Amino acid sequence: MSEAPVRQKPSLLLIVSLCLNVALLGVVGATLWRSNEQEPEPRAPRAGLSAQMLTRIVPAEKAKIEAILSLHRPRLRELRIHAMQARVESFRLLTDPNFDSAAFAKSLAQVQTADAALEAETMTITAESVAALTPQERALVAGKVRKPDRASLKHFFRGH
Repeated sequence: MSEAPVRQKPSLLLIVSLCLNVALLGVVGATLWRSNEQEPEPRAPRAGLSAQMLTRIVPAEKAKIEAILSLHRPRLRELRIHAMQARVESFRLLTDPNFDSAAFAKSLAQVQTADAALEAETMTITAESVAALTPQERALVAGKVRKPDRASLKHFFRGH
């Protein structure tokens, strides 16, 4: 008599690995989709300044600000790609069967460095855009930008 084949249950580790791989594919797909946008521009901080915000508040200076953005676009694209590659590498290390915590920590530090470089470039664009405004336009912007109050500063420093 032949024995019936024994069916093995999938291991939990295999299921978790598959889920993480599917999530990684979603992140990579979303990144590729966003990287193909016509005019990528730096994102505005929640309550801060950005070049896009300045073009909405002071439309008369839109051409100047767009020229500044155009000069920085290639570097922004490069920095965004680098930041995404750092994230992809971190996810790859996370899902590696031979997980190395030191390598993973190093990859997260590279993500942080890439994000900081992107933020610095965005702040440079903002600084150049604000410098292109007249004193009256800067006063108009200052009046329209949400300023941090004590409550939001307390919230920020408490880390909530």
